[in-house]
Amino acid sequence: MNTPALIATLHTLCAAPLQLGTQLTGDMMLRLGSLTLALFTAIGQLVHQHRDPRLVLAYCDLVEKFAQQIHHEQLATALDAELSGAHALSLESFDQLRAGTCILEGEPQLAVGRTCYKSAGDLLAAWLGLNYFEAQRRIDDAHLLIGRRTAQGESCEPRMPQLARLYADCGANRRSITVTARRLEKLEPKDTTFDGTPAQLTARDTDGQLLETHAARALAQLGPNAARKEISTRIGIYKELHCEKQPPALGLFIGPVIDGVHEFTLRTLAAHAQVIRSIRVQSADWRTQAGKAARHATAEPAAFVPDPSPATKAQQPVAHPAATPSTPTWLQPETPMPAWAKPADKQSEADGTPNCTTKPEPTGNHEETVTSELRALNAFMAILTSPASGGKIKPVIPRIFVYMWLSDLQNLAEAHAVTSNGVHLPPGELRRTLAEANIIPVVLGGNSQPLDLGRSRRYHEGYVRAAVLARDRGCIVPDCTTPPDHVEIDHYQRSWADGGTTSVQSGAGLCPDGHHSRHVDQIRIVDVDGLPHVILPAHLDPEQKPRRNTYWGALQLGDAPDHEAAPVAPPDPPGSTDPPGSPGSPEES
Repeated sequence: MNTPALIATLHTLCAAPLQLGTQLTGDMMLRLGSLTLALFTAIGQLVHQHRDPRLVLAYCDLVEKFAQQIHHEQLATALDAELSGAHALSLESFDQLRAGTCILEGEPQLAVGRTCYKSAGDLLAAWLGLNYFEAQRRIDDAHLLIGRRTAQGESCEPRMPQLARLYADCGANRRSITVTARRLEKLEPKDTTFDGTPAQLTARDTDGQLLETHAARALAQLGPNAARKEISTRIGIYKELHCEKQPPALGLFIGPVIDGVHEFTLRTLAAHAQVIRSIRVQSADWRTQAGKAARHATAEPAAFVPDPSPATKAQQPVAHPAATPSTPTWLQPETPMPAWAKPADKQSEADGTPNCTTKPEPTGNHEETVTSELRALNAFMAILTSPASGGKIKPVIPRIFVYMWLSDLQNLAEAHAVTSNGVHLPPGELRRTLAEANIIPVVLGGNSQPLDLGRSRRYHEGYVRAAVLARDRGCIVPDCTTPPDHVEIDHYQRSWADGGTTSVQSGAGLCPDGHHSRHVDQIRIVDVDGLPHVILPAHLDPEQKPRRNTYWGALQLGDAPDHEAAPVAPPDPPGSTDPPGSPGSPEES
């Protein structure tokens, strides 16, 4: 059989199950499934040998489609196992199925009296070799997104109907939809459908719509990171308004000492959290003196130096103080010994020349071994110890920019705001924060355009940079999570070399990767009514629609602020981790 004939046969085979319907026996369906798995495995082996990057990428897309469909079938078959009462089969049926000798015709043989398994979850855990909680989780997920079982053993609609439609149509990543459904379920009362009482969804956003409605819209329209952020924020606001759980106590708590490492727990409110997050993010900026100082793990006492291992200690020579008796005080000279009279090793130290016993300075890129967590600790300790060290350690100066709308400034009693690092400030903390010194409020007008900020310079620095970030909030590439402190400002309208000017209107926030992508023409930046928008490459966005990132709260063109609800801000800004690429300030196109 030649290749075209084989492909035509496979096309016919794919349509056969739907055309034949009930004419296919259970054995035939299982055999077709086994052949499909064998064919998929064989194709994968051929792709692995081919090494053509174009074929690899196309096959990656195909594998992901398989994975999405398999995720659906895992939940659907788990629900089928519950609805069909598979756990009530007899022990002989289980043995025959496993041995492959069971005849899938006629009525199934059920257990007489007590069943082998208590529930479908117990059966799936044992039959598939899964942890019980994972097996039961599949059934619970199916209840949320595929269907539920009534008291009569029939199937009814799932608990999350809007997310279920999105899941069935594969309108978003099915794993992300499942995780979102689980989170929303925790906000709802217990499902009593099996008890005969239909349960309705009750968790609603501040605008009156169901949280499920907002979640389904975010998953369908936004990127994965932006959708997760928006959903998390709405869930967080709902919990603040409806949950009676008391917040943990504030303060600095001393924890245990583990192998010489002291552990502390710090709990603070949003305004102080922004200070700490600013220190955390700025400690990764290697272009500043404070950032460079934070990268030297052994340069200052603030850094932690682990004790040498026992093997290293065994190799170190042991000094014996008694072997070199000290000079009596009455024989010690009042003036220091001249250089010519010092021993050879001392002479070399005085000249600055290392001797054979002096440990040389380490060579190579020593900074690469310093983790982001250790850099943050170094920067934090530099602030605490800077007065005592006489200014030898360059401390990080925390920056607090508060973004808010002009209408919110005129109504501080109910106003919300968000900081440059994505920390949400409720009304009470916002009023206290604005009353403090060294707080820079950036007031926004229509279309997220900063008011009363901006002046032309060679580089986008100072308040010009702050104004650009007040408008863009971060990188404008859709779904980018690079912290604002690591964003570069690009002359997107006309480069400086071609006569462009440096102003708020001419700049656009881009992460290092996005900045590089624009200069290699992978992405394009266009001006739409004064707002820079990104056009992604066709293989990422076939619609070629101008888009703006919403992850850090920058509004899209035509959006208006929702004064009834708090602004969208990530519950745990990813500024706690270093983004890919180097931070850039100043930057230039």
